[in-house]
Amino acid sequence: MDKKQHRKRKKLRKRKKAKRLVIAYLLRAVVILIPVIMIILMVCGCLYICEKFTKEDEKTDIRTDIHTNTYTDTNTYTDTNAGNGTAPITSTADYVSKFCVIIDAGHGGSDGGTVSGKIIEKDINLSVALKLKTILEDNNIEVILTRNSDEKMSLAQRTSVANGSNADFFISLHCNYYEDDAQIAGLECYYNSPDATESKAYAESIIHAVSLSNDVKTRDAKTENYYVLRNTQIPAVLVEMGFLSNYSESQKLLSDDYQEILAQRMAEGIFNKIEGDENS
Repeated sequence: MDKKQHRKRKKLRKRKKAKRLVIAYLLRAVVILIPVIMIILMVCGCLYICEKFTKEDEKTDIRTDIHTNTYTDTNTYTDTNAGNGTAPITSTADYVSKFCVIIDAGHGGSDGGTVSGKIIEKDINLSVALKLKTILEDNNIEVILTRNSDEKMSLAQRTSVANGSNADFFISLHCNYYEDDAQIAGLECYYNSPDATESKAYAESIIHAVSLSNDVKTRDAKTENYYVLRNTQIPAVLVEMGFLSNYSESQKLLSDDYQEILAQRMAEGIFNKIEGDENS
């Protein structure tokens, strides 16, 4: 074998060896990268699940008729606008010495709540909230509104208003909807649990006061684990003022006179509870 052929074979062997080394390093890199990628995907998956459950927790205010299926809201109160700078609306600067009520007009802004034809829940909620505010203030009760215009607020912001004040009572106003039976109608009032005795007393007092009106049908005071109820540190209720799925009741809820009746009766329920506490 001459020197020229020997050099060619030597170069060939070197090339093959270099290829084997490259392949070996590539395989090692793949072996290392696979578990790294798996770990990254697992971490991302865990973060996604945590975020999803956090958001789901804030969606628990999708209200249901507890006898049957769930109905759907358009936005279900997600906390996407937390920190948007929305400030609580107070009727005066000093509410420490008075009995103070926080009125929460459900939904708002891009979160319309339940929609039935041209009827949008958020508008009814705010309209009744403003009427209730006037009645309470006329009776020397301080009022804080979570919103006084068509603006979106998260559940966390709503409860933050309650927990960051010296308020005595929190009432959240909503309209109900039950797509499986358009005949169901009536005002309902929810509190967090049987152990929430003060909240239960307010709910029952409101139901009783409203039931005395011939114009308004009532259902019951019930327990439900809604976000604003379980995360508010003062006595709290959520009032479903009527069913937009019931045509007759939905038309009443649009009426200014009917809204005034609702506001007056709910105010009487609050007054009766306060007076009962003062006399006990």
